[in-house]
Amino acid sequence: MKKGVDTWRSRFVTVLLTVMGIIVLAYPVVASQWNNARQQAVARQYAVSERQVPPQLLERSLARAEQYNRQVPGAPILDPWLARVSKTNNPYQEYLHQLNLLPEMGRLIIPKAHINLSIYHGTTEDTLQKGIGHLYGSSLPVGGVGTHAVLTGHSGLSSATLLDNLSSVRRADEMYVQVAGRKLKYQVHSIQVVRPNEVSSLARVPNKDLLTVITCTPYGINSHRLLVTGHKVPLDPKGLPEVTGMRWSWWMILIICICVVAALLLMRWLVKKTAKDKLEGGKS
Repeated sequence: MKKGVDTWRSRFVTVLLTVMGIIVLAYPVVASQWNNARQQAVARQYAVSERQVPPQLLERSLARAEQYNRQVPGAPILDPWLARVSKTNNPYQEYLHQLNLLPEMGRLIIPKAHINLSIYHGTTEDTLQKGIGHLYGSSLPVGGVGTHAVLTGHSGLSSATLLDNLSSVRRADEMYVQVAGRKLKYQVHSIQVVRPNEVSSLARVPNKDLLTVITCTPYGINSHRLLVTGHKVPLDPKGLPEVTGMRWSWWMILIICICVVAALLLMRWLVKKTAKDKLEGGKS
């Protein structure tokens, strides 16, 4: 009798430890998908909140942003992860007062990479943890000849997908920006991997309306920067595409596969042990 109790106790401990291991392993995936859903909801809510702002306020905000882009030729473009701008200087404070009708500056949509995220002022760590940051010194993302807006975001976080899938974007893919009632479409024409101090590609180009999205690469190493640049093209009559559903990264799929295999092995082990017990019980 004691042997039987010890056997079941040992199995219970084995099952408990295995299940706990699966839960711990799966937690980053669950947390990431939860945060992804929340971030997408915030981005979609921006579109709803924007429609509730009086049109004259939106037009005034856009006019101020366009004037800002004309009057401020561009501060030195610095790598958003290696350099930080003082929040207390007057030019930065003036920047923060642009496109500030809502908590978010706008939203970025990249259908190919399943990206639908809010855009915020600046590139502080707090900002990059929750969405896309607009790089101070680059043009505000309202479009216009001679402008070059630069947006940046994290990849490789265990708590959210963010720009993990930016590497799946190819030339001729589309990127969309919605800001202060204005909707813009950009077609990707350049994809580069550069060192953090190589920022010449972020400069404005005469007679061009450009948008660049940046993240760190390679995945988990972050020694270089992935730059995806597009030029403005006419917006489709149907407007902006909506990106919904779960965003999966390769590491999430790997973890899910490991968890499934572990669960199947555990079930197989339990079935074999149970069958063995019945066989031994029948003999006795």
